[in-house]
Amino acid sequence: MKFTAIFSNVAATFLAILLCGHTAAQQIADPGFKSVGRGAPVAAALPALTLPLGPPRANADPAETQRAMEALSRFPFVGPFAFGPVRVIAAADGAVPSGVQALPIDLFTSKDFYSDRALWTDKRYFRCNSPLALESQRGALNGSLIGKDPQRTAAWGYCDRDHPREGIVSPYQWKSAQEHYEALLAETTKRGGPTQHTYATVPGDLNGRYAPGGFLDNWYSAMLTVQLPTVLSVLTPEYQKRFVQDMYHQGNTNAPQWPSQYCWPEGFMRRWYSAAIQFPQTVIVTPSLVHIEAGVADNFITNIHIGRTFNMEDVAKGGVPRLGPAVPRWYGETIGFWDKEALITWTSNIQGWAGHGVFEFSSQLQTIEIYTPVRDEAGKVTALNHESVFYDPEAFVEPIRIVRNYAHLSGFEEGDPPPFIECVATIFPVKGHSTPLTPGAKFEYEVPDMFGRPWAQLWEQYFEEGMKRPEETDIFDFSDK
Repeated sequence: MKFTAIFSNVAATFLAILLCGHTAAQQIADPGFKSVGRGAPVAAALPALTLPLGPPRANADPAETQRAMEALSRFPFVGPFAFGPVRVIAAADGAVPSGVQALPIDLFTSKDFYSDRALWTDKRYFRCNSPLALESQRGALNGSLIGKDPQRTAAWGYCDRDHPREGIVSPYQWKSAQEHYEALLAETTKRGGPTQHTYATVPGDLNGRYAPGGFLDNWYSAMLTVQLPTVLSVLTPEYQKRFVQDMYHQGNTNAPQWPSQYCWPEGFMRRWYSAAIQFPQTVIVTPSLVHIEAGVADNFITNIHIGRTFNMEDVAKGGVPRLGPAVPRWYGETIGFWDKEALITWTSNIQGWAGHGVFEFSSQLQTIEIYTPVRDEAGKVTALNHESVFYDPEAFVEPIRIVRNYAHLSGFEEGDPPPFIECVATIFPVKGHSTPLTPGAKFEYEVPDMFGRPWAQLWEQYFEEGMKRPEETDIFDFSDK
């Protein structure tokens, strides 16, 4: 199979991540036959975007740079977005986009987002902001767009732009990861598999370093092209509330709670968020174990146990399949099998969590992931195609899918070794605000319940007094259901 892989080069800044890469229209590896659960075309692929390769150069061709900037400006960002010379803003400083009727109250001006639930399906409630744009209004990445009179002057995105829902949800019929995995296993068995690799036959040329993800290579990564109501449409009511709560405190109260800034865990789904995997990814292949690691603010390690089966004894009681003890793992536990050189995996026993600017997920989350090498005409591995389907009956109204591709950079004989990241806390929640502190500083600190949505504990204690908060449903981890 041949196609140009989607990838971004490692870059020091967000703008560099956007500008330093080469992407082709989002594609998926063709298994060579019509499969029951892999290789379905991407219903709404992000458009092709060709930009200069490598880090910015002082002697870069001005015409090439101009063409790159024009291409980036045509990319379907929802906005508002402003970073360096790139500006995607429909209206700012209190103005409203032409042809749009603003709501009397929206997320920026509301005193109680809970009471506004009927408005959450209206993109104007969020001023047509994408999730990343909304969390960046005050300058987190794109320079302050909140205006001189927050929150009244918050900027608008483009209400006529959106990533369609069919490009987010899974195209497959399966309702659970178990059904999906068993169907793929049965399909592979009918084709003479699974392949029982030895060290002599395992596709060892998959070993090596792969490019990190790019902000423009899939819909989930920063969600630059998605309207908030579209994201909410794939979430259950409880998780809609949680996502709007996050967005409200990013855009309204200016009290973001990013787990990594406190050295809290990043959580399982941050593996699919480009800013969290900006070091080259490492892949090590053996017949019985495949090891994948990535990261930037935290370590992401995936160990795929080939040929093993899950312990299913807790499933009937509401538990999840597992390999080890019945305790959720931050990055889950993964089994898999080979269909020739395609690796099909099932991950379960995941610790529910959140990330900034993206929706929360529960400890019921499970994934089916397919890793397929992409080869050139000479048979050389040029990329690794990664198709992922996410099942979470607590958080999602139906399964969702993410497709991405990683360019093969090199083997292990060159390049920097992968760093192991140790997080040393220098930012702490002081009265609900993330505050950098210097050695010797003292403040009163209440240890959060790390398995009880610690970010929400801070919001509710310091910023939601008087709100009509609905009764909480305790569904977060260790209950017997």
